[in-house]
Amino acid sequence: MRRKSYRVWGLTCSACLALLMERVRALAGVRSVGVELVVGGASRLVVLAGSTPQRRAVQAAVEDAGFSLTAPDSTVSAEVSR
Repeated sequence: MRRKSYRVWGLTCSACLALLMERVRALAGVRSVGVELVVGGASRLVVLAGSTPQRRAVQAAVEDAGFSLTAPDSTVSAEVSR
């Protein structure tokens, strides 16, 4: 499993959070999604997938939900054991 973190702008409430998580979870290979909500700032989106999540697919899902994705929180992708 691979984990990748991103910064997302525009999240303001739990409804926004739920919509974003729904869209990203729908991506192929995604096992789980977590978000650290920062109202008025860059929230941290963490995606756990069977392979490294494709930035373009994650960005498209985030933008489709109405938010903005900036550069990854970390360029390091970590192996996660079961």
